[in-house]
Amino acid sequence: LDRNGNYIADLRRTDFKIFEDGKEHQIEYFGTTEQPFTVVLLIDVSPSTQYKIEEIQNAAIMFVNQLKAQDKVMVIEFDERVKVLAEPTNDREKLYKAIRRADFGNGTSIYDAVDYTLTRALRNVQGRKAVVLFTDGVDTTSFKANYNSTMRRIQESDMVFYPVYYDTINDLGTGGGGVMSSPYPPGFPLPGGIGGGANVRQQYAVGRQYLEEIAVYTGGRIFYTKWQSGGLEGAFNGIAEELRRQYTIGYYPETV
Repeated sequence: LDRNGNYIADLRRTDFKIFEDGKEHQIEYFGTTEQPFTVVLLIDVSPSTQYKIEEIQNAAIMFVNQLKAQDKVMVIEFDERVKVLAEPTNDREKLYKAIRRADFGNGTSIYDAVDYTLTRALRNVQGRKAVVLFTDGVDTTSFKANYNSTMRRIQESDMVFYPVYYDTINDLGTGGGGVMSSPYPPGFPLPGGIGGGANVRQQYAVGRQYLEEIAVYTGGRIFYTKWQSGGLEGAFNGIAEELRRQYTIGYYPETV
């Protein structure tokens, strides 16, 4: 990638060097390939994102529009439950309809949703796989998985995660502190506990850290919707290019 995060095309063998244990090795094979990929659009429809749902839907459709005919997308929504809205397909109309069906519910099970995606959603799918995760990162209702368990699975997976971060704390009416005016159902457990301004901020900080880590550990990137230079459309175009195009480099190690 260049300094702006864009995929660099047309590199040659001489643009690369390979080192093993500090010693440079000769490149024996070099090639470029363009391959189809499969992406999960993982959409947070919890109460905290209800004011962002249309924005999230529009962003998801924007990503679908970056695809080529051979690329496939799966659509999954999650609140307290995880629900598949569309199995992997390249039928854009089917994908548009699935994305527009995403609507907010109760709770947030982001860890369960990530775990489901890693272990079941693309289990039998071959080729390059990635997840574009639209969320604020806050979990309130996961019971099958947690921060640490999903992080272990992520580090062992072959999926690349691209979180698209939505800061929703001000949408909840806390302003980052004070008494929360909540869109959650009466009696529903808020992030960090009911009315806890400091706890709410802490939970949002944990959520953001989680998204940053899953991006780093899988070789992806996190996109902050408030500060994304060039807008999300440019970011999604870059993701599609990264996934579709690959440089393949081979060498012979001295020890096996």
